Amino acid sequence: MVHVALVHWPCLDKNAQEIATAITNLDLHDLARLCLTYGVDTLYIVHPYQSQLDFAQKILDHWLKGFGGIYNPVRKKAFEIVRLVADIETVKKETGAYLIGTTANLLEGTVSWDDVAAASREKDVCLVFGTGWGLKSETLTALDAVAQPIDGKGDFNHLSVRSAVSIAIDRVLGR
Repeated sequence: MVHVALVHWPCLDKNAQEIATAITNLDLHDLARLCLTYGVDTLYIVHPYQSQLDFAQKILDHWLKGFGGIYNPVRKKAFEIVRLVADIETVKKETGAYLIGTTANLLEGTVSWDDVAAASREKDVCLVFGTGWGLKSETLTALDAVAQPIDGKGDFNHLSVRSAVSIAIDRVLGR
């Protein structure tokens, strides 16, 4: 099984300071649809603040229990794979998965996307994505592995998390 965790803390801001980022409606919608399309088992939304988890739950409830699910049953189905949790440790406990982090920075010891795809065929894997300007380095080193950055052709390298997750999922689970 493959899982995805979208982590909102501990992340970095543009000045490399630790922050908790806000959960966004677009991330929930787009990533749930992406994950369901590629057969991802669970999309974990990770945030330590209950107010942010409550915000996300209101969105989920609209689509899972409210008018949204009647209006758009396909969107309802996508939201069925979303799970809200307070920390990465909960993801690890619930999945028992091999946690593979992602980063826009080249780090020593990163694994290739081919290696990530191979691992996903052999064991449960959870791809861990940071929001803001990425996961703290201490968080990355605490994971089981870190995948190579997604590099474009130019010097600019700051993808939206939705774009990064889309590319990564296609590299791991695409044809």
